[in-house]
Amino acid sequence: MQQLNEDQIDCLSELINVAYGKATARVADIMGAFATMRPPQIAVIDRERFRELLQQACASATSCYLARQIFMGDVSGEVVFLLDEASATNITAYLQAQLGSDDNDDDDVLLELGNIVTAAMLNELCAQMEARVTLGEPELHRLSVLPESSQSAAPAAFDHVIKVETVIEFAEQQIHGRIFILTHGQCFEWIRRTLDRMLDDLPS
Repeated sequence: MQQLNEDQIDCLSELINVAYGKATARVADIMGAFATMRPPQIAVIDRERFRELLQQACASATSCYLARQIFMGDVSGEVVFLLDEASATNITAYLQAQLGSDDNDDDDVLLELGNIVTAAMLNELCAQMEARVTLGEPELHRLSVLPESSQSAAPAAFDHVIKVETVIEFAEQQIHGRIFILTHGQCFEWIRRTLDRMLDDLPS
């Protein structure tokens, strides 16, 4: 599996920091609350490690939630937003209180949140990298146990996973979210070349 060198990781971290900041601002606007975001931690992992992280998330709580969205274009793959159960409960309770009603289904609230976070972050990230992409329809999955034989967590075509982990903090609660950008070797190589180009364009 290909990896990123230290300079490429630093460059990608800066890009994702800006992109995730835009996503945080969108969520804060909807919630009507000031939010801060801890600096994202970035790592490149393989498909098996991705499955292990999902299994750990399921094992540490009654359930966890995955908001998934396909993207296609100059670079293609799938973006996954993982929320632990406590974060999901916090966000749905807060938004239901803001709306003054519990008529909205919790899954609908979480799907919309996942769509906002993944779309805002991915669109900003791709804009910075000058990549044109189209986003597919988002899906929400609630996981209580991840079957050992399940291939749904990471399709075989995606052998590179960029893990983005951060905490979005509000006055009354925290949202612990992890984003995984799944892609295949050819697209990952495109990401590497683009990062190198951006590094070369930096003033000396």
